[in-house]
Amino acid sequence: MSLPRMLLPTHLMMPALVFFMALLSSALADTVIEAPPRFMRVPSDQIGVSGGVASFICQATGSPKPRVTWNKKGKRVSSQRFEVIEFDEGAGAVLRIQPLRTPRDEAVYECQATNALDDVTVTAKLTVLREDQLPSGFPNIDMGPQLKVVERTRTATMLCAASGNPDPEITWFKDFLPVDPSSSSRIKQLRSGALQIENSEETDQGKYECVASNNAGVRYSPPANLYVRVRRVPPRFSISPPFSQEIVPGGSVNITCVAVGSPMPYVKWML
Repeated sequence: MSLPRMLLPTHLMMPALVFFMALLSSALADTVIEAPPRFMRVPSDQIGVSGGVASFICQATGSPKPRVTWNKKGKRVSSQRFEVIEFDEGAGAVLRIQPLRTPRDEAVYECQATNALDDVTVTAKLTVLREDQLPSGFPNIDMGPQLKVVERTRTATMLCAASGNPDPEITWFKDFLPVDPSSSSRIKQLRSGALQIENSEETDQGKYECVASNNAGVRYSPPANLYVRVRRVPPRFSISPPFSQEIVPGGSVNITCVAVGSPMPYVKWML
């Protein structure tokens, strides 16, 4: 003899289901999914010119967030001419070498990404040529960026023109880090290679370099500073309060005071 099945009334089942789903959601939220490091951006082999610049870019992802380091022949890079500029909270790093020396800087450089689960390595080779060794198609900077001062909210354009065979690709660095025009709707790279910054902000201020690259090599422009000037105007009253005003006892009064300036002034009342 089978026992009858006990079914909860619908009005009791729904709260129980909601409670169960809430518990499941809370448990999933507290679960940290770990993942070993994986490269999002890997450095590429480069051919540079003696006395010039080389930059290798490396970025990784993972959980916990990995840390990126640069090595040469298995040892951490260390030299006055070598600089590692970190970004993305240490999960990305640019290895910058300046000025390049031949043959001492010619080597295979290793980018290592490490977290608690694993470490992975990717490599890139640097070749350094003297000016008299450069192939005919090696990139040349025909016009580099120049020092520019622009008022905040105005458009700043940093010019760059390069030649080579094949036609070189132009990219930009700001303060030794790569500029990604897709990261901001204000920043565009024009077909000419120029970098255009609309509605400029104080954070756009810095040192800019344009880089020309093709399969023959890489050449950097001399750096140029962009200064974003904040227009400063002392405060003045565009609408001043009246010198005196009479009201009847128990009445009310509105007193208007408007001030303008840059930055926008703060207005307060004192008795």
